[in-house]
Amino acid sequence: MFDVEMIDFMRHGVPILLGIALLGFAVTVLGALMRGVAGLISLVRSYRLASTTGLAAEGRVVSSSEHRSRLPGGFERRMVETIAFTTQSGVAVQGEAAHADIGMEDRTGQTVALRYDGQDPTRFVAPTDSGDAVEMLWGPRAQQLGKQLAVGVIGLLIVVWAARLLLGIL
Repeated sequence: MFDVEMIDFMRHGVPILLGIALLGFAVTVLGALMRGVAGLISLVRSYRLASTTGLAAEGRVVSSSEHRSRLPGGFERRMVETIAFTTQSGVAVQGEAAHADIGMEDRTGQTVALRYDGQDPTRFVAPTDSGDAVEMLWGPRAQQLGKQLAVGVIGLLIVVWAARLLLGIL
């Protein structure tokens, strides 16, 4: 029925396989957590730029292009604009906004209000005329980051709990 090799595998092999599976899960969780923290830092920097530290300017949308991002449930489509503007000190800047709430609207050729970083004018946000920059930043992107961070923290707690349980078996 059971030989000594089978019992030896059950004693040592199964915990080793569980440990390898747990390590793979831990790497996935930590990756998601790091992406969530990086996204949160970017969002907070843009929030500060839009609400308190940013300088106001008007720019012109030079071009718009559709970008697709892969999400867990499918794809997200959004327009990405290239905007040209001149800072208060007279420096010409052209680039993509750090955050924008335009959805699929093509504003090519239009003049838009924006807020930029005085130290690094290439960092700027450009909300729509109907939207407020602060409201723009705490919308769907913030909700997505919140979910990602929650899953990462819960996953990390599961990894710690499972590791303690597994180490108790050994």
